[in-house]
Amino acid sequence: MNYETGLGIAALFWIYSLITLLIAVNSCQERNLRKVGQRLSWLTRRPKPMDAEDLTRPMWKKVGKFLLLAAISLPFVLLSWLQVLVIVGTILYEKSKDSGAPAAVREFRWKMRNIDMSFDDIVRESLKVTGTPAEQFEEQRAATIAELVAKGLRHP
Repeated sequence: MNYETGLGIAALFWIYSLITLLIAVNSCQERNLRKVGQRLSWLTRRPKPMDAEDLTRPMWKKVGKFLLLAAISLPFVLLSWLQVLVIVGTILYEKSKDSGAPAAVREFRWKMRNIDMSFDDIVRESLKVTGTPAEQFEEQRAATIAELVAKGLRHP
């Protein structure tokens, strides 16, 4: 295996990562997270809290951010096989991360990724994951709404 082959494979993985980023930020999981005041980080692809600015950000800024991330990650393609190993390791980690999680957590993650849930459904499912009794649903719902209002993300 030579440098040029590694370069080609790294370039394909770079394109793959850009496509998966576009899919992730426009996914069902992203829509569900937005309902509870979170969004996917473009760098780590992990949920992170939103702020009111995220709701009003113009499209040109989103496109510029995407192009900046693409430009920053492009030079790493020159690392050839090292970049391939890093990306393959990341993919394997992402696939295996659910294997050690409790069933309730795996089910919640699956639903967040694949089912367009309502705000109430997301709150109910998060109660299951944390082991909180279902009787506390109204309290948790009110607390979540209050947190969203405080951040300027949801109007009553």
